[in-house]
Amino acid sequence: SLIMALNINGTTGISGVEGSVSAPVLTGTDSNCGISFPAADTIKFSTGGVERMSITNSGVTGVSGGKILQVVSTTKTAAVSNATAAASLWSYNDASLRATITASSASNFFKITGQIVIGSNGLAVSAILYDNGSAVTTAGALGDASGSTRRSLNGTDNGSTEGVATIPVHAYISCADTNEHKFHYAFYHNGGGTNDIKLNRPHSDADTNKRGRYISNITVEEVSA
Repeated sequence: SLIMALNINGTTGISGVEGSVSAPVLTGTDSNCGISFPAADTIKFSTGGVERMSITNSGVTGVSGGKILQVVSTTKTAAVSNATAAASLWSYNDASLRATITASSASNFFKITGQIVIGSNGLAVSAILYDNGSAVTTAGALGDASGSTRRSLNGTDNGSTEGVATIPVHAYISCADTNEHKFHYAFYHNGGGTNDIKLNRPHSDADTNKRGRYISNITVEEVSA
């Protein structure tokens, strides 16, 4: 068998040992769980005699949990409005504010973030996350059920016809499958009749530098399980 010299130096530390993934050189009481140095410029971490992570001068490999696999993002800069009836939903399924993504594995997760800039006639406006025309009802995208109230992602009370309110978006849901998903938003208001919901502009929109134009966006990331 090959016998290697073990060098202990107060400056450089321990040297002269390499080990392997199945028999790491630095371990605790578990002999197949630890760190090895099997090649030049290489450090490997293993558990159960199986490599879990490798570090070389080319980078880090083997780390998968929580890794961002893909990102799709869409930003809408144009202003648009909709006359939305009481207790109705405005489903804004338009490519200008829609993120289309297909997961690489059903066991992964979608992280959905963004912002929605809303103007209204002093109304409260709420948003729901939709997937190609249907509400996303999985855990992480809706508030709890409570009587007749509408389960929603988030909302805001505009309170002014001249200003806007921003609805932040954050949802974390299971991918569940490897089908194509087209994420977008739907809106409703608390008014008693038909009222306009404005996107990226205030309700009162005089041509003056006291008014603004804004952006809304949606970003979907696939996160490994």
